[in-house]
Amino acid sequence: MERGSDLHRRAELAYAQLVVDDVDPAEAVMLACDLLAADLDGEATVALAIASTRSLAPYAAERMLRDMLDEVGIPEPEPGRAAQVATACVCARIIDGTLSVAEGGHRLLGTLAQLADADPDADSEAVGRLLRLLDRLEYDLGGVADPAFREDLHRLASDIAADLRGREQY
Repeated sequence: MERGSDLHRRAELAYAQLVVDDVDPAEAVMLACDLLAADLDGEATVALAIASTRSLAPYAAERMLRDMLDEVGIPEPEPGRAAQVATACVCARIIDGTLSVAEGGHRLLGTLAQLADADPDADSEAVGRLLRLLDRLEYDLGGVADPAFREDLHRLASDIAADLRGREQY
């Protein structure tokens, strides 16, 4: 697998999510299938690629994913780097609409907390903005996002992504 390739970036993202965020079993299986298609057919890769996306439990997916990433030579990222990569991914998914606003907001809170733990210079203002948004969602909107909430979360995700790009290329 060529360093810098899309497949390599996806594998690095998978390891970052493994370190600081949740692993989607279906995404782990798809990554394994794509690695197989790229002729990376080690034992751990094959085992994950043939797993059922319907019945693969998250804890099993995490173990199998770690084994596969180790097998293909992807190093475990240090926690700060993992938090940056995972936060950038969550922001991108909020912006492109592939995460619901409620799930996106809560996952963003988790990755920002990991980022703050790893990097004392992390933007605590973003955490405060997000907490106010999530409070509004829960208490004012009864858990149902309105267009203004979506716009505010989208703006926050864009601001966080820009801040991460300013720090270093993720």
